[in-house]
Order: sequence, then structure tokens, then C-alpha cells
Amino acid sequence: MLFLILILSLGGGALGQDVSVATSSVMPTYVTLAPSLQDFTRFADGGPDGNWYVGFNNAWIVKLPPAPAGNFSRAFIGARLGRAKTRANANKPWLRELIEGRVNMGLSQTPSFTSEQSFFLSDTSDLPLEGDSQAFVEGVGSAEWFWAEVPVSLVSFTRPNYLIIWSPSKYLVRASSSPILAAASDEDSSGTREPRAWNNHSLLGVPPRSPVGALETPLNNISPALAIKLVPAAESEVSVGDFSVQRLARRTVAQFSVACTDLAEAWVETSRDQLDWTRATRYLRQQPFVFSMNNTPLQPGTFLRAAARDSLGKTGYSEALVVPYGSR
Repeated sequence: MLFLILILSLGGGALGQDVSVATSSVMPTYVTLAPSLQDFTRFADGGPDGNWYVGFNNAWIVKLPPAPAGNFSRAFIGARLGRAKTRANANKPWLRELIEGRVNMGLSQTPSFTSEQSFFLSDTSDLPLEGDSQAFVEGVGSAEWFWAEVPVSLVSFTRPNYLIIWSPSKYLVRASSSPILAAASDEDSSGTREPRAWNNHSLLGVPPRSPVGALETPLNNISPALAIKLVPAAESEVSVGDFSVQRLARRTVAQFSVACTDLAEAWVETSRDQLDWTRATRYLRQQPFVFSMNNTPLQPGTFLRAAARDSLGKTGYSEALVVPYGSR
């Protein structure tokens, strides 16, 4: 099996030259500002957050190089995010509840973004949460990459591509209530290169509609974790099997196995009629694929199925099972 990941990085060389990379016919090609997706390790995993929050009033913009030529069938834009916030429950202060919100991204060839160039990326409910030293928080973890599919026609192969990330949710206006965007240290520390990344702290829930003033504050020697993923016209298979469901007194436990070349994420879905399916769990990105779900919304007779997706966007499903009556 092939696990090669190809990167087109502006600034991957010692002096920050453009780096020309051949595309793969079987795995995605990534366009980003760092040499590797794994280099975006600052702020979003823990420690000082640097005020790198994604908010209603706080956006991050990068200027990526033209995408490399290739036989691509799908395109995605994405960001590495973490540290979504919780707060004390008003009636039960010893419990923590999620601060809900949405994160959007945009793609354009200028630093202005129309509604047609803007896309939903993730709800805060799917992001890894920030821990609390005084209370238990379920879902704490390292930052993860999240992707939104966009038309390939929106990606330029001859002009620079601008990406932006922000939130349309009015409550996300400071680092204490908002998720944190990851960043990478720039290999070029000379400070002589033209800016490739900016912070905009003047928007109000919508991205800049005009390039005038959009690139508000240049970022020196640091790159936001924003990227384009280009998927080749390749066949892939995702097999989901060994699906089992066990209903306990308070929780329903579902587990399954996945076979594919390059796993992106796995989850469990529910349905009442096996026609309309809704994701019922957070994503898991590595084994074991075991999900423990609250029984309250899972009424007996509800259908469950497991699902998994690979890095090319191909999704596989298990057979459907019924939530059993009674508990063990």
C-alpha cells in the first residue's frame, strides 16, 4: 500500500523559493505554506494560544501559490483546529457544556470572498476540546485537520490562491470562547520576504468583500495552518466490517473495523427508516473504532451503521443494525 503524501510548499526551500513537486496519481497533493502538514504544531495543541482564535471578529488569511498541474477530480480546503471551549453549566456548575459555534473557510484568487466562495468547515462540537484543570471535559485532544470540499474550478493553477478562515457565530469573539488555529514557524527568518499570511481583526461574521483593507496585519515568520487538498482521479476502496452494537444501562457501545489505504476518519450514523442518515458521533481517526453513545437519543428500534472515509474522499459503510431492546 502506498502512503505517500506530496506537498507543494511556498517557502519549503532554504531561502523560501517556490518548490516544484510532481503530483501523485494515487494520493492527494497538498498546497500549504509549510513543508509538511505535520509542521503546524503551535498554539492549537496546548500551552500559550497566542490569541490565535478563529472568531466572529478574527480571521486568518494566507496566500498560497498556484496549484500544480495534475489530473484532479476533487478539491478540498482545510485547517488544523483545536481547543474548542466549554463553560460551566448554569444549573450544574460542576458540569461543562460546549460553547457552540461554526467555522467557515473561503477560497479566492484575490483577498476578497463572495458567498459562492465561502464554505462551512466544521461545528465546534466536532473539534477537539480544551481541557479544564478543575473539571472533567469529554473530548479533549490534539488539534486535527478538517476539510470542506469545493469545486475544482475554484482552485487556480495559474494564479495565487487566497484562503481565509473565520466564524459567523457571534459568541466567538475572544480566545477564551473560541477554537484555536494551529500555526507553523517559518523557515525563512530573514524578514525580507513579502508577507504571505495576515490577520484581519475588523470583520463581523463575514469575510472581506473587497480586497481593500482585507490584508490588515501581516504575519512575520509564522504560517497559519490553512491548506488546499487536491485529489486525483483514482479509484479507492473503503471496507467497513465487523460491526456490532451492545446496549448497556446508560450507554450503547458500537464497534467495527476499517480496511483502506489511507484512513481520514470514521464515525457512526443513525436513522429511523434507513433512508435518511445522520452522524451521531464525533470523528475517530485511528483505531480502535469503538463508540460509546448516550442511550437517551438512541431509542430502541433506531438503525445504526458505521462509516469511514479515506483521504481521497471515498466513503464506505457497514450493514445496518437495530438498537436492541433492553440492556445487558
